[in-house]
Amino acid sequence: MASLLMLLTAVDAGLGACFLGMPVDRIDAFRAAFGVPPQFTPIGAISIGYSDEPPRDLRNRRRPVDKVVQPGPVELAG
Repeated sequence: MASLLMLLTAVDAGLGACFLGMPVDRIDAFRAAFGVPPQFTPIGAISIGYSDEPPRDLRNRRRPVDKVVQPGPVELAG
């Protein structure tokens, strides 16, 4: 959940972000490169930075609120 929040926050700030899974055979090299203490087991990493391409504006692809929100009670077929 924390990694998802970091990814979404980065994208909202106009940055590029990507979660990278951690292969088991690379954990020791990752620990050495980034100083991860032995009591922690890294399962992945997040790269954050500026993209070579401008971020896409996805707002125009969203459906209007009145098309996705049902006002009032919902009647279930039974």
